[in-house]
Amino acid sequence: MKTLKLSRSKIMMFCFRVIAVGFVVLSGNAFAQRNLPLDAIPKPDPSEQIKTFVLDEGLEINLFASDPMIAKPIGMNWDEKGRLWVVSSRLYPHIKPGQRSDDKVVVLEDLNGDGVADKSTDFAKDLLIPTGIMPGDGGVYVANSTEILFLRDLDGDLKEDQRRVVLSGVGTEDTHHIIHAFRGGPEGMMYFNQSIYIHSHIETPHGVRRLMAGGIWHYRPETGELEVFSRGFVNSWGHIFDRYGQSFATDGAYGEGINYVFPGSVFVTAYNAKRIMRGLNPGQPKHCGLEIVNSSHFPDEWQGNLITNDFRGHRVNRFVMSESGSGYVSRQAPDLIRTTHKSFRPIDVKVGPDGALYIADWYNPIIQHGEVDFRDPRRDQVHGRIWRITYKGRKLSQKPKFEDQGIRAVVNQLKSPDSYTRHFAKRNLRLRKKSEVIRELKFLEGSEGITEEDRLEILWANQAVNELDESLLKKLLVSKDHRIRAAAVRVLYHWSDRLEDHMDFLGQAVIDDHPRVRLEAVSALRQVGTVQSFKAILKAFTKDIDANIDFALWLSAREMESIWLPALENGAISFGGNTSALEFILKAAEKPSALKLLSPSLTSLDISSAGFRELASLFADIGKTEDLDLLHSSAFYKERNKEDRDFVFKELIRANQQRQVRPSEMRIADLLKLLVSGNSGVAELCGSWKVFEARKEIIEWLKNDERVEVAASSLAIMADNESKQALLELAEDESRGILQRSAAVGALTRLDPVKTSELAAQVLVKAKTTQSAELIFEAYLTKEKSSEHLAAALSGKKMNAEVAAAGVRKSLSSGGDTSQLVEALSKSGSLQPIVNGLSDEEMKLLMSEVQSKGDAVRGENIYRKNQLLCQACHAIGGGGGLIGPDLVSIGSSAPVDYIIDSLLEPAKKIKEGYHTTVITTKGGDLIAGGLIREGDREIILRMADGSERKIAKVAIEKKEISPISLMPPGLTASLRKDEFIDLIRFLSSLGKEGKFKVPSGRYVKRWRVLPTNGKAGNLIRTKGIQYAMNGKNDLPWKAAYSKVNAELPIEEVGINNGFNNKLSAAKFEISVSVSGEIGLRIDDTKGLQIIVSGKMIEATKESIFNLEKGIHNIIFITDRAVRESNLKVQLFDVGGSPGRASLIGGP
Repeated sequence: MKTLKLSRSKIMMFCFRVIAVGFVVLSGNAFAQRNLPLDAIPKPDPSEQIKTFVLDEGLEINLFASDPMIAKPIGMNWDEKGRLWVVSSRLYPHIKPGQRSDDKVVVLEDLNGDGVADKSTDFAKDLLIPTGIMPGDGGVYVANSTEILFLRDLDGDLKEDQRRVVLSGVGTEDTHHIIHAFRGGPEGMMYFNQSIYIHSHIETPHGVRRLMAGGIWHYRPETGELEVFSRGFVNSWGHIFDRYGQSFATDGAYGEGINYVFPGSVFVTAYNAKRIMRGLNPGQPKHCGLEIVNSSHFPDEWQGNLITNDFRGHRVNRFVMSESGSGYVSRQAPDLIRTTHKSFRPIDVKVGPDGALYIADWYNPIIQHGEVDFRDPRRDQVHGRIWRITYKGRKLSQKPKFEDQGIRAVVNQLKSPDSYTRHFAKRNLRLRKKSEVIRELKFLEGSEGITEEDRLEILWANQAVNELDESLLKKLLVSKDHRIRAAAVRVLYHWSDRLEDHMDFLGQAVIDDHPRVRLEAVSALRQVGTVQSFKAILKAFTKDIDANIDFALWLSAREMESIWLPALENGAISFGGNTSALEFILKAAEKPSALKLLSPSLTSLDISSAGFRELASLFADIGKTEDLDLLHSSAFYKERNKEDRDFVFKELIRANQQRQVRPSEMRIADLLKLLVSGNSGVAELCGSWKVFEARKEIIEWLKNDERVEVAASSLAIMADNESKQALLELAEDESRGILQRSAAVGALTRLDPVKTSELAAQVLVKAKTTQSAELIFEAYLTKEKSSEHLAAALSGKKMNAEVAAAGVRKSLSSGGDTSQLVEALSKSGSLQPIVNGLSDEEMKLLMSEVQSKGDAVRGENIYRKNQLLCQACHAIGGGGGLIGPDLVSIGSSAPVDYIIDSLLEPAKKIKEGYHTTVITTKGGDLIAGGLIREGDREIILRMADGSERKIAKVAIEKKEISPISLMPPGLTASLRKDEFIDLIRFLSSLGKEGKFKVPSGRYVKRWRVLPTNGKAGNLIRTKGIQYAMNGKNDLPWKAAYSKVNAELPIEEVGINNGFNNKLSAAKFEISVSVSGEIGLRIDDTKGLQIIVSGKMIEATKESIFNLEKGIHNIIFITDRAVRESNLKVQLFDVGGSPGRASLIGGP
């Protein structure tokens, strides 16, 4: 038998796949045609699959339906007869050339009530990847690629007889982002979602409605009214309403768990969004589908819980909701289902007519869309299941009857505790004679024993049949229950054109005692869109403003600017001395004409640092010369701290670079004083403004390793003969250090890459460390068409292999065509090129060794090595970088070969939402990063180091999407083969059941620690431990992240000499949304003290603090003489306290 050996050098060489003509990618067949062994895929036997399910206590599960009754269920919804309608697609993810579109709508029926489907009927065929379905209005609505169809059965045989296009013009750029998640609203409207890569232009009787990228629509079929309800999300496949009409959503491609959605809310990736809302569970896995438990079959403690699917991690999750201000807090409860079965892919969930939960199982070992080849033989095109979950020992909900029932009987069903029954009672009433429905609704309203919740259902039933019940509405607007009042306000908006006194009620609601009512009022008033409604909005500033209301007010100011700004200018609107409201509105509008009114705030010394910086950025973004005069002067107030002053300088530089706007008065004398004191921000500013009076001092800085980079850059921008000569002399001086020479060469390159290329090559040849060459590579890779000149200069020269490899990695992730430079660096560094990557046989062997030899525990330690940069770019469960995807469930969602591929060849399969955007400025600079958002005036990119960078659109020549990943190849080249195998084993274990499943509690994952010795030690030694007590910014805290099990290894918290070699310091941040007591649960308190708000206290197992709203640093001081255990901390809500807080994650 032949033994195949895969050496470390083979893996390493794969990362530098270069031949004479440049960079070579794998052949088009790649892994799809390798005929990889399929024996790892479980057998598609439901009886075997169900054995792997681990259920929460009290639950039981049975198979409701499986193939061949159904295949590949994408979405499902019940009808009023208790039949389950399912859209299924065997064509997904795409139709092949010449293939017939034959996807289906299937109807499943449980004829004997035993919880198992007895009959399956193909209601409709000839569909093309249908992704949404909702029975109602005498037929069924179906999402069919570019359109929404309404299908009807005219003769009762459960077969489609009539097909009508209801809406068309829906985008189809990406088949798993097309419209989906059909959901009936409590008021009779229809809601549906679309995702990030879809651009819809839908014609309606009321005009064309547009939605670019993701969002949620709402539609009233009888009037043809279609509007956008909310914008954003990457790929949201879940939307649900609670008992009081409040909306929640999940995202199948973004990890923030449950999202609270209100009218006009905007979330991540929304097109042209300046500001977004965040989810309630940062760091959660991605979720698909969403349902709320309003079912008498389940216990009381389950009522109002949200159920969703972690389809990557083979789990069905449960979240417990509680109110917090105008919004909610979401806490994860134990999973309903968890399993190791690789093909269990729950993607939809609905409560059935019997009160049980029904789970649509897509059943597929492959779930990636574009990341795994469309024709990968492991994709399952045949199977699918519907599972049914019940609660042991509890009576099922009574299945309602609507057919052949009188209107009064149907109306009485509105009192049911079951959401299924209430929902279909209202849907049924839409088909009945309106006058009789209204009469019976009035009768029920006047009956004894009617609750406020019943009256709300009656109100919604009136709305469903499009009938105004003014008396009932006004009663509920003053209900004692704030949840009822909030729901009534939303109904009031929809009926505002029929109520002459609607503004009286909205004006009262906007100052309601409860913040959720105020939130609904602000949203309603924004949509009313009049001067009068804006005046009413201003009343909200007299009450407490939480994050949701703040966003709603901000959105109102922006969307209503054409209404209020002229009214403000002509005196029709007065802020009545409320300067904070005026400042808020003017900042939100971002209009140059508003800056004059904001000037007093900018120059005020009472403004907070955060508020000052926000205003400084706004002045830099849109200010004219006279505005920048004021901004510049504000930096020199003696009371202004150094950090805020430096921030102003950076903003002034940005205004000059991107908009060519600067102050008329540069205050040179003041700048020179700061420059002499060593202020690097001033040096950069002097360069940007070409303050030649500063040149002499900046040239002196060239002698200082810590200042040489800033000095060289500033002199290059000045670009006069004396500055260029100083740079040239430094670059040519072989007696100077390589770092200093590299800084000078890099600066000269930006002036003339052609003339500098030979000098650059000479310096690179002498460079022995990657750090010393960094500035040269950066300069040539960020200037359009410059890298080829450096490539030519390197011809025939030899250089350090490590430096050359670093240059290759940087080149391959720069976003541009750097093939010539990659080739030249590979030759100069003697990096042995190979034409092909891993062969089929080599990949099979490597995958086998990962399984048989890989150690995930060792692999996690390798992952955490600083030199690999994994944590700098990726988070695991919310703690870590944002450049790449969160890896919380990568092991349960991605095949092992895909993970190997991603490490060895990052550009081959780039995850959706993480493509590289390359911007070429009008000055010829290249800027590559991940697109965060794009607005009317600017684009914001996330750079490779995790920072955000604004680029004004007026400075942009072109914007392109690069096929190159920001993750450079070769990061794993330093690993031994056994280390590489361990790393893959760790990544392939993430998200699976076991020790590498991220715990569900709110554990601290993002830390900051003080490094050993250096500046930290000096500062603490000279100023004492109290210097760390408020988390001072000038202490060199560095990023650290907990392991998957939520523990921060104690050895990663340096013992600082400043603490006499006994104490260590680590801190994290929490955001308090509602003031009150906040709790920390600490695994081991030995040798631990906690600093909160500048006070040191002894740690207890459950440490409780009373904290005000805002961001707080929590600092742990550890006595290392007595403590050896790791740090593990969990945030929890204190019983009886209104306090609510969340952990700050990310990089």
